[in-house]
Order: sequence, then C-alpha cells, then structure tokens
Amino acid sequence: MYEATRNVLGLMSGTSLDGMDAAIVRFEQGEHLDFKLLDFFHFPYPEALKILAEKTFFDRRLLPELEERFADWTVSVIRSVQDQSSHAFDVVGSHGQTVFHDPLNKSTVQAGNLPRIARETGCTLVTNFRIQDVLLGGQGAPLVPFGDHRLFGGYEAALNLGGFANVSIGEPFLRDGVHAAFDVCAVNRVLNVFAAELGQEYDRNGDFAREGAINAWVLEELDSLAYYEQAAPKSLGSEWVESTFLPLIDYLAPKDALATAVEHIAQQIVEVLGSRKTLVSGGGAFNGYLIQRMRMLGADLHIPDKTLVEAKESVIFALLAHERIQGRPNVIGSTTGSGIWHSSGSVFAP
Repeated sequence: MYEATRNVLGLMSGTSLDGMDAAIVRFEQGEHLDFKLLDFFHFPYPEALKILAEKTFFDRRLLPELEERFADWTVSVIRSVQDQSSHAFDVVGSHGQTVFHDPLNKSTVQAGNLPRIARETGCTLVTNFRIQDVLLGGQGAPLVPFGDHRLFGGYEAALNLGGFANVSIGEPFLRDGVHAAFDVCAVNRVLNVFAAELGQEYDRNGDFAREGAINAWVLEELDSLAYYEQAAPKSLGSEWVESTFLPLIDYLAPKDALATAVEHIAQQIVEVLGSRKTLVSGGGAFNGYLIQRMRMLGADLHIPDKTLVEAKESVIFALLAHERIQGRPNVIGSTTGSGIWHSSGSVFAP
C-alpha cells in the first residue's frame, strides 16, 4: 500500500563479518523521494555465529544451522533497535549473510532470511533481494547503485569499501540511462585475514600495512588475475577470495601481505575511477593508508561524515525494502546484467 511517509529499518551484514548495521530511515515521497537517517546502530558479530559463518563458507552442510542462528540474531537486533530507539518502524529490509554467490550457475545464498523474523518482531520483512536478478540472468549484484542513483547527488561516481569494493559510475552520475556498476576487487574480506594473524579484527587506519613492504612479484601476480579483464557487469564472492586470491599472497608475512594487498586494491580502484569526483562509504573509508594511496594515484575521493559512511549500505537496504513494498523497481538491470529494471525481494508479513 502506498504511503507518503514511512519509517523503515535497514539491516546489513557484509562479507567482512564485522557486525550488523541497522539504520532507521524516514522516506517521504513527494515530487522526489527524500530520506532522513533517524537512528543508526552497529551490533558486533557474536563470536560463535561468526565462526559458524566462516565454516559455512566451506561446508554447505552447515547452512541450515546458520540460517536458524542468523535469524535468531536478526530478531535480537530488531528487538534491540525497537527498545533503544524513539523512532517506530513497521518494515524491515534485511540483506542477510551472503554465504555463496555463483551467478553463472544461477545461485546466490543470503542466510538467515526466514519468515519467522516477521512473526517474532511484528514487522513486515523484505529480504532475499538478489535471487530474482540472478534468475533473470544477472549477477544479483551490485544492488547499492540503485540507492546511489536515488539518494545521493553531486558525484560522478560512488565507491563502497566493504568486504569488497564496488563502484557505481554514471555519465553523468545519477541520471537516467546506463550505469556502470560492479565489484572491483576484494578489500576488507582480504585485509581482515592478515589483521587477524596480527591479533586484531582489522588493520586500524592501515597502520600495519604502512609498516609492511610491498612484494613486487606478488603484486604483479594479483594484478594479473583474470577477473580484472572481465567486462562488467561482474561480481565477487568469498569463494573467489579463498580459491584464487589468498593462495597468491598468504605465504607473505602479515604486514607485507597487507602492504601488498593495499597497493593492489588502490591500483585496481583508481584504474576504474580515474579522477572522477567520488563519494566514498564503507568501513574501508577509515583505512587512512588505503585512502592515502588512492589519492596519491590520482583519485578524487570525498568522504562524508562518519555516521553516513558507516550507515550508507543499511540506508540503501531500507530504501530497497521501501520501494519493494510500494511495488516499484529497486534493481537497475543495466548494472547487474539482467537488463531489466525490476522490483526484487521476498516479502513476509507478521
């Protein structure tokens, strides 16, 4: 049912497994769609659930258990937000935890998106945003460019630095027409592996990488990976990191691996962005060394206030849910490869 004003809770848990972001967003539909971020929370990943998710990346037999446990956590997060915020909401857009992503074989799995979440929280749940696009022949990713298109103006490109780096580029950006949007390379999904070897969840400000030495041979091997020669649309998953990326670099000392990976990431991203005026979001925006390297290579990066950097993806999944409830398209088919603007997401009533 159409509503001019609606509050939606957007939930996002990325492949870096650092936690779940929760953004309450008010959407107001007039001549244009306006939004206001009302509240934002971050919930660290429970350690036992994180271990289970990591194991499930390699063993699909664990998926049913992960589905139930992630749903439990999602319910807990929603209830915590309901208790802590003064802003009410009755719709939740939940991304779930990506476990497998193989669009060539029409398969993508975001665990934990169970109908009981709606029943147990009393909120309409919109979820499973990727599978319809995959079945239509697309990559099911990236979905964030739709939000870039609808909500953020004044930039020639948008860059999200999460588990993976994905970009949205328009000519000009945020105008109707064909957009280039795709996953560029792995970021925190790789960097966190080597930070963990140094006893940290992540490389704060890129300080470990700054102390390491770049291995020129490994850097050349990484730069030569076949994925970078593929035409967009294209997307990456954890399987590619484990099977293709890490074997080329994981024998280096952790700080050297971080230095080499950061240089590789910076080069790949700047090769795509060039000097376009670019909005940056995601946890990698706080990696000072990575940002420094990209700027030194010629990138024109603009980082908004800290809350929006952290909240942007969860804001956009709130938007995807809002548009799905209204029955309006929320996927740009030209960016995902399906070629069809469509309204995607499973809707579960309380």
